[in-house]
Amino acid sequence: MEHLRGTKARGVGRLEKYAKLIPPWIFHRNVQTLLDALTAAIAMIDAYALRFDFDIPPKMQHSMWIWLCVVTFLRPLSLRLTRSGYQSTWRFFNVGDGLRLALRSVPVTIFLLLMRWLVPGIPVVPYSVLIMEFIIFLGFASGLRVTRRLAHEAIYKAAPRPRALIVGNETTLATSVGYLRSWREAQVIGLVSEDNRLIGIHIAGLPVLGHPESLPSLLAAHQIEVVVLSGANLKCAAQVIRDATRFDLQVHILPSGSDLMQGNVRVSRTVSIDQLAQANSESVSEPHPEVVSCFNARTVLVTGAGGSIGSEIARQVADLNVDRLVVLDQDENSIFELMHQIQSREGREIVPVVGNIRDHETVYRTFDRYRPHVTLHAAAYKHVPVMEGNCCEAVLNNVSATRELADAAIEFECERLVMISTDKAVRPSSVMGATKRAAEMLIQQRADATTGSGCKTHFACVRFGNVLGSRGSVVPIFLRQIAAGGPVTITHEEMTRYFMTIPQAVQLVLQAATLASCGDVYMLDMGDPVRIIDFAKDIIRLAGLRPGKDIDIKVVGKRPGEKLHEQLWREDALVTATQFRNVFQVKAAPVLASFPKFLSELEQAARMRQSDTAIQQLLYRLPIDYSPEGAELAPMAIAN
Repeated sequence: MEHLRGTKARGVGRLEKYAKLIPPWIFHRNVQTLLDALTAAIAMIDAYALRFDFDIPPKMQHSMWIWLCVVTFLRPLSLRLTRSGYQSTWRFFNVGDGLRLALRSVPVTIFLLLMRWLVPGIPVVPYSVLIMEFIIFLGFASGLRVTRRLAHEAIYKAAPRPRALIVGNETTLATSVGYLRSWREAQVIGLVSEDNRLIGIHIAGLPVLGHPESLPSLLAAHQIEVVVLSGANLKCAAQVIRDATRFDLQVHILPSGSDLMQGNVRVSRTVSIDQLAQANSESVSEPHPEVVSCFNARTVLVTGAGGSIGSEIARQVADLNVDRLVVLDQDENSIFELMHQIQSREGREIVPVVGNIRDHETVYRTFDRYRPHVTLHAAAYKHVPVMEGNCCEAVLNNVSATRELADAAIEFECERLVMISTDKAVRPSSVMGATKRAAEMLIQQRADATTGSGCKTHFACVRFGNVLGSRGSVVPIFLRQIAAGGPVTITHEEMTRYFMTIPQAVQLVLQAATLASCGDVYMLDMGDPVRIIDFAKDIIRLAGLRPGKDIDIKVVGKRPGEKLHEQLWREDALVTATQFRNVFQVKAAPVLASFPKFLSELEQAARMRQSDTAIQQLLYRLPIDYSPEGAELAPMAIAN
């Protein structure tokens, strides 16, 4: 089957290649006019030939040439002067267009008959010749247009196209066939009708293969890939969807005009992440030369590689000239799926590692075996409300695991380690934000402790805002709520967030890895913060719906640990530009000497699974400005 599709695809590809060789002027209206004039001339000659049994008398030949010149001029002139005479597109010519062509040609024939009858002295022409000329012209002109349509359909058939069945009734099937034939997305194999009387007959050239009850056998027998429901009110719709789902097939509803006008269906469209990116965001294309140089012929370890950000990091790193890419995650399924996406990169050794970075032996065995030159640490627990009730896990995964990686990087002389952090680490009000800020300071403390000691490891942190499209972000949640008919839920009308796309975030990680950092924090210029309620309205509008009318917006109140506004850095932070456009550096402040002691107590309490309150109290003792009550601060603007 796949071989046949490939062969068909190559054949259609050749046809499309040849189609591009046809000059566009051939399809111009003036050329169509000339073709109709030539057709009228041929029709007149044929009419004379038929009238005189293909032996035209010499005295009639003179009149034939005169009348031929008349119809050659009048036929295309009549069509051009008639409203929409040459506005109809020949490649979509149908029965209705044929009837209109006939009606627009009749006046010329009537005019010629009247001239022959009323005007004395004109060249004699048999009345039957004028009538036959009309019939022959109509046949030839229609044939030209049908040929244009057939040629268009033959050349521009898409390949491979999914094989489709249309399910409907007598009213909707013909319309749906005509609609789908106008496009190239599907190859309609046959029809299925609710009316038993239609079984065995043809509608619009396609056979009615059976009743909806026989759909399972039809799907298997004809290797159907798509089922189209013709109309939104079919009685069999539920059964068709169930049968198609059993075969793991797509089901699409093609609404009728009455469905749309009566409001039985809504017109909507799929919203892409690119549409939601801010207007000033730049698309990520080719990697920066410094990034290419940094990763050239290196072994790269990516933790949390099964996540939305970690997997994108792995994909982009796999496209660089690395020698080996080690992808580590505790979720075996995510690693399996990622391997299928990136295993085709030639010349790259892709190594899957399933394990928990909280485990000392797993981390050290991985570093000892693969000796990574660059470590990109994306693994973390990030959902604020969930971590409020799982404080020990937040500490162990976000802090202890980061310490294990940092110590292993130092011991095995890893050249660079970049940890992914969050804007929620600035004056944190949540356990998640507090643990990420503690991890930032841990990275800084290890960088300070190894300065001047001959250590080859450069440490850096990358601080993200909300990443569009990542797991658990607002975008998938809003889209699911819109698909369910609403309401879209937000936590507070005044809540704002910074947003960035996954490719932008990964670009920042790779660029930060190239900088010779000593525990500094890097961030992308994400523009101004966006109100969540305005963001929700934009998504609803992009889906083709109206906020407050088609989809309601419901305010449900702040969740535990949430702030109304996030900051990118503290007010007293030293922020400077870097060699990369739109990437800023926040210079790390000195870490207090007591920090390692407090951090050790925090990790010990988390390993002993002490209460959430106890963990929060220990976090509060750390010099990270943790405020569980979440003091509100105005968002800061980017500045050099």
